[in-house]
Amino acid sequence: MTTSVLDESPALAELLDIDGFREVCRTFSELYAIGIKVFDADGHKIADTRASTGEHCGYLFTVHPTQVLCTNLVNAIRTSPLAADSSVQTLDCFSGLRYKIVPLVYEGLLVGRLIFGPYAPTSLTSPPEQLKTYEPQLSLQTLAQYQRQIPRADDATIHKVIDHIGKVLGVIIHASYRAQVTAKLHIASIGAAFEDLERSNQALKTANDKLKDLDRLKSNFIATVSHELRTPLTSVIGYSEMLLEGMAGELTAEQRDYVGTILEKGESLLNLIGQVLDLSRIESGNVLMQKALSDPREVIRLALTDVAPQATKRNLRLVTEVASEVEPIWIDPDKIRRVVTNLLGNAVKFTPPQGTVKIMVDLYAVQPNERGRYDIFEPERNRMLRIQVSDTGIGIPEDKLERVFEAFYQVDNSSTREFGGTGLGLSIVRNFVHAHRGRIELKSKVGVGTTFTVFLPYVTEELGAGVQAELASHARSA
Repeated sequence: MTTSVLDESPALAELLDIDGFREVCRTFSELYAIGIKVFDADGHKIADTRASTGEHCGYLFTVHPTQVLCTNLVNAIRTSPLAADSSVQTLDCFSGLRYKIVPLVYEGLLVGRLIFGPYAPTSLTSPPEQLKTYEPQLSLQTLAQYQRQIPRADDATIHKVIDHIGKVLGVIIHASYRAQVTAKLHIASIGAAFEDLERSNQALKTANDKLKDLDRLKSNFIATVSHELRTPLTSVIGYSEMLLEGMAGELTAEQRDYVGTILEKGESLLNLIGQVLDLSRIESGNVLMQKALSDPREVIRLALTDVAPQATKRNLRLVTEVASEVEPIWIDPDKIRRVVTNLLGNAVKFTPPQGTVKIMVDLYAVQPNERGRYDIFEPERNRMLRIQVSDTGIGIPEDKLERVFEAFYQVDNSSTREFGGTGLGLSIVRNFVHAHRGRIELKSKVGVGTTFTVFLPYVTEELGAGVQAELASHARSA
C-alpha cells in the first residue's frame, strides 16, 4: 500500500532551517538570560543555548558526586515521558534551580521538546541544605555566589515567557512543515509524471520495435514477391518479342497490335517491379555503388534513348543543352542514368502533347555563403555538375512540393487519377543523388511547368567511400 506524503510523520530536523531556528532560540535566550534547549522526538539535540548558568553548572561538575547528579538530571530532561497532549512539566534540579519541559506539537503529533532553564524560583534564597553532605569538596558559599547570577522568576512569569516562545517556535515549525509538504508533493507529482513518462517511453519503444520488425518483414516480402514476379514476367516479355519477330509464324496486323500491347505493358510492369526492388535494397542498405570516371554526355544520351519512344508517341519536343566545359566525373553511371531517366520520364508523363521537355547540363560554382558546401581548403572541389530537367507540364501545387519525394506518394492519389505509377521514382532519385553526396531541388508552378535540378560534386573516387551506409541512412530518414 502506497503511503501518502500527508500521512508521513515530520522529523523536526528535516522540517527546520537549523541555523535560522538556532538563531531564534539564541535571541530568546539572550533576551531572558535563561538557557533554551530543543530536542526532536527521538532525543536528538536541535538547539542548545546557555545564558548565565555556565559557571554555576561548571562548578557542580568539578565535584564527583554532584557531577553524577548533573548527568542523571540531563538524562531525565531528555528522556522523561512526554506526550502530545502533555502540559508543561516542571523538573527541579538538586541544586534548587528549576527547568520547564514543553512539548512541541504539530497537527496533534509530538515533534520534539523545549527545555527552558535553569532559572532560580523566587523561593530559592540559598543552596539546599542537603548539599552540605558534599562539603568540604563543595563550597556552598561559592555555589551561592554563582546562584545570585542566575535570573529569578515566579512560575506565572515563566509560563508567560514559555507561552510566547512556544507560539513563535510553533509558527516556525508550521511554516517549515507547510514548505516541506509542498516540496514533497511537488517532488511526488514530478516522480509520478516521470513514471508516466517512463511507461510511455517504454510503450513507444515497444511499438517502435514492433514497427521495425514489421518494416523488415515488409521489405523482405516486397523483395521476395518482386523477385518472384520478375521471372515469369521476363518470360512473357521474351515470348512477346519472339511473336513480334515472327518466330512462331506471321501475325496479322490486329494480332501484332495485341502482342505489342502485351509487350509494352509487360515492360512497364517490369520497370515498376524494378523500382520496388530498388527501394527495398535502399532501405536494407544492400545497394552497392560502382563509381567510375564517366562522361555526363554519354549518361544523358542513354537516358534520352530510354524516354524517346514515349516522347515521340506524345508528340513532345526533347531539347538537350550540354555546356562545353562539362568534363568526366566520378559517379555510378548506371545510378545517375536512372536518376535522369526517372526525371525525364516524369516530365514526359505530365507534359501535354505539343509540349517541351528540356535537359540542361553545365558546371555550377559553389558560393562561399552556401552553408556546408564550400571548401576553403581545397577550392578545386567547389564546383558541381548541374543537371536540370524542365517541362511545360501541369505543374505541382505548392503545398505538395515537400512530399513528392516520399515513397509511394502521389500528388493525385484518387482512384480515378489520370496518371499511373507507384510513386517510387522520385524517392529513388533522391536517395541515389544523396548517395553521391549531392542534392536535388524542385521548382514548380501549376499550369506552367516543373524544373528538377540535381547537383553532383566533382569528387575523387576515395571521397565516395562509405556511400552504401549513407544511402541506407538517407532511405531510413526519408
